[in-house]
Parts: sequence; structure tokens; C-alpha cells
Amino acid sequence: MDHTLASSVAGYLSILCWLIVFTPQLLENYKRKSGDGLSMTFLVIWLAGDVFNLLGVIMQDLLVTMFVLALYYTVADMALIWQVIYYQRRHKEEEILANETSGLIGSSSSSSLPSYSTVTYTKSNKKETKKTKLLNWISACAIVLVTVISCYTYYNAHWNRSGDDDDSNDRMNWLPQTMGWTSAVLYVGSRIPQILKNWKNKSTEGLSFGMFICAVLGNVLFTSSIFLKSTEISYILMNLSWIVGSTGTLIFDFIVSILYM
Repeated sequence: MDHTLASSVAGYLSILCWLIVFTPQLLENYKRKSGDGLSMTFLVIWLAGDVFNLLGVIMQDLLVTMFVLALYYTVADMALIWQVIYYQRRHKEEEILANETSGLIGSSSSSSLPSYSTVTYTKSNKKETKKTKLLNWISACAIVLVTVISCYTYYNAHWNRSGDDDDSNDRMNWLPQTMGWTSAVLYVGSRIPQILKNWKNKSTEGLSFGMFICAVLGNVLFTSSIFLKSTEISYILMNLSWIVGSTGTLIFDFIVSILYM
């Protein structure tokens, strides 16, 4: 099989795994109406790693499959963080509503006029609802903007450069490499807050085991797509940060899997 074809097959299989990877966790959060099983620090660091990864892939003009994966990582992380914050706000609204209901019951038994606390709870509930709607709009717009801007930038960096010297794509540029290595460090470090959270709680409740299994498969296939493309030293060095980022997270994903079992 041709090296380029084999690399593409592994890359697209990796994309398939990463398309699935967030689905189990999103469904788990939806069923529980909560995302408290996930460490917010873990998600934020993971998102930061994805952003640097995306920037590095675009700047270094890497494989199209690597760009699609990097963009999907970023968008999916944004959606997951959005979901977690949304349920946190929903729970806050429910608490305010519960207090408002108890205030109404208390005031109706003592007076026909609404108490000051009841009016305060009503205003607070409306305020929280408006904040939640604003969060939804901002999150949706952010996801659309990131997708459009990333695709436009990669198009200019990749397709418009197709007529240039082929050797220019094999040169290592310090800025995208810095982005790639920063991403690798963030990827590897992102799992630590989640492992600590599970260890402190002595539980993995709310955490989807399927997410980490798909992450393992996705990282293995992603790394394979790079090696299948070429094993030349210059090419491996250019992609080394992305290889380290993928293989490094495998160790911590195995630790999370052990904790889950």
C-alpha cells in the first residue's frame, strides 16, 4: 500500500475515533444533567492545548487530516465546556427557584403580600436565566467563528501554497514548533487534574470510560498516520511535538482507565 494512502487511512480512522470520543461523555452529562464528573481545570488545559495544536498545524502547514482533527478537538472541547457550565447554571437556577417556591409558601401562610425575599428570588431567577441565554449565544457564536476563521486561514496557508517549492513545506519553523511543543506539554499535563479529582473523590462517577478508550485509539492512529507518511528524520522532527503530545497522553489515559476499573 502506498505510504500516503496508508497515512490517510490511519488519519481518517483517527478522525472517526475522535468524532466518537466526546459522544459518550456528552451523553453521560446529558443523562445525569450534570458535568461535575469532569475537572474544569482538565477541560480548560485540554482546550488550551487544542488551540496551540490548531495554530501549530496551520502555521506548519501539516496534513489535512491533522488540521481536521485539530479543529474538531478545539470545537468539541468548547462544546463540552459549554455543556458543563450550562448544567452548572441550570442547577443554580433550580436552587433559586426552589428557594423562591419555599418563600412563596412561607409568605402565603403569614401574609397575602409577597415578601421582600420572594421578590429578590424572582429577580435573581430572571437574571440567571438571562445569563444562561447569553452564555448559549456567546458559546454558539464562538464555535462558528473558530471554525470559519480556522478553515479560511488553513486554506490560505495550504492550498494557495501548493504551487510553491515543495521543500518549503518540509522546513521547520520556530513559531509553529513552539505552538506544537506548548500543545504537547498542555496535553500531557491536562490529565493530571482529572486524575487528582478522581483520586480525591475515590470515584469516577460522571466520567465516561468510552471517552478515554476512544482517546487511546485516536492517539494511536493519529501517531501511526505520521509514521506511515514518512520515516525520514527531518519529517519526524518536524512532527515530533505532535507525536509526543499524542503518545504522552496515552500514559495518563491508561491511568484514568485503571482508576475507572
